Amino acid sequence: MSVAPQNFVSTRKRRSRKAAVSQLPTTLKARKASLKREPVPPPKVIPVPTRANNLREMSLRDKQAAPPWLRTLVRAQRSSSVITFLLFALTLTVYAWTVYNQQRWAQDYHKLENLQRQERQMTAANEVLKNQLAQQAENPSTGLVAPSPENTIFMSPAPQRPLTTASPQHAVPQPSPKAPLGY
Repeated sequence: MSVAPQNFVSTRKRRSRKAAVSQLPTTLKARKASLKREPVPPPKVIPVPTRANNLREMSLRDKQAAPPWLRTLVRAQRSSSVITFLLFALTLTVYAWTVYNQQRWAQDYHKLENLQRQERQMTAANEVLKNQLAQQAENPSTGLVAPSPENTIFMSPAPQRPLTTASPQHAVPQPSPKAPLGY
């Protein structure tokens, strides 16, 4: 800490003051004389504020001198700052999630459209194949004959065989459930 310099009055000014004081009325002279006799207090030491001291003094001063309503407002401001930050983070998260879902939905929708187009193409190809087979079947050079009762082949059923049961060769004995011995 350093001491702030005092202002010293030059000797010329002191002399002129003494002359002016002699011209004052006697009551003022007596008052001045009594003031001169009193001991002069030592100069106050004023610390040069540093950043660390200043912050420490301010924080102590704020804690001691702040009225309750001001402390409540400071707490409300801090909590609203935290809530604002959380809401901002939540908003960004919801926005990112929405954009991601829209992109994914668009990709899946394109896949669905492709699958539907492929289904239509396969249905059309299947109908073309059926048409070609029907045309080939109508062509007499293929040797296919239209079905009729005269062309129907009837087969007689096979003779019945006796029912045989499979005999267990190695039966595994079933373990009997164990009953509790007592409670």
